Amino acid sequence: MLELLLFQYKDTFGTDFPLAEFAGRPEYEVINILYDCVLRNAPYDPAHKAEMRILDAPGMDKL
Repeated sequence: MLELLLFQYKDTFGTDFPLAEFAGRPEYEVINILYDCVLRNAPYDPAHKAEMRILDAPGMDKL
């Protein structure tokens, strides 16, 4: 899922997602940020708080 969103981000915005900024953060957070960017058709902005949209993303705790 992460790889697909990274490819879609690059295809949509013509640049790589700044993945290095998220070193050590859970994969589901990165997936939700990427998904939010693609869904809103807006590149990553650290000032924008992404909503949790993919509840079954890898790494999410199952309740």
